[in-house]
Amino acid sequence: MSYDSQEQLLAFAEQYGVTFDLLSDVDSAVIRDFGILNTLISPDDSEQAAGKSFYGVPFPGVYVTDGDGVVTEKFFHRHYATRESAGAIRDSALGEILARHETPAVELTNEQVHISAFLSDTSLKFETQSTIYVRFELEEGLHMYGRPLPDGYIASEATVPDTAGLRVGEVRYPATHLREFPALGVSLNVYEGVVDVAIPVTPNSELFGPRPGNQPTELEIPIEVLFQACSETICYTPRTETLSVMLPVEPLLRPGDPRR
Repeated sequence: MSYDSQEQLLAFAEQYGVTFDLLSDVDSAVIRDFGILNTLISPDDSEQAAGKSFYGVPFPGVYVTDGDGVVTEKFFHRHYATRESAGAIRDSALGEILARHETPAVELTNEQVHISAFLSDTSLKFETQSTIYVRFELEEGLHMYGRPLPDGYIASEATVPDTAGLRVGEVRYPATHLREFPALGVSLNVYEGVVDVAIPVTPNSELFGPRPGNQPTELEIPIEVLFQACSETICYTPRTETLSVMLPVEPLLRPGDPRR
């Protein structure tokens, strides 16, 4: 749905080979009714798109509905060019993470835990927020700690350091459960079994550069993990590891591009 006229949408669809329906919302009437008018853009903004002010566009977003048409989830971003990836929406809507064989992945294993990192999608796309999942699979009878914790305990972490051309969002950790440790006289937040940490990542203009010939076909992303596995009687030495996953990057589509 767009505030553009039907004629403008038709020209856009023909130019870029769009085959699905585009809805014209003249004067942003429906956008206002939904309460998603982009209030970060003022009516007198100087930035122009094809000779037209950006004022009137919505915050970019996706509504997910169930079979009865009831909205069950929504995904919105502040910047008008940013979108949520199809894979991230799929996983959230299904309530489970689908680690598909065609998605880029990297793995690390020791005696206590198997760690894998994989993308929610088959590739990265410009200003599309995908999710890197870091999965810890603990051996039976072992646990890791999660925040909040008293001083002296180590919480498991997964982070993506600053990477040129990549905007990294806030890391999302799963819920812990409180477990009593009578021998220590404390109750601590722990993870057991399979633990999935989600890291939102969005390729930005810094990655693509000003000229088509400079656009990369892949991006190497480091992932730093800190973990300590513990049993009922002992805690193993804390480990810090860096995994590196090579992710394909989709090229920018341009008018007349034969790949459309």
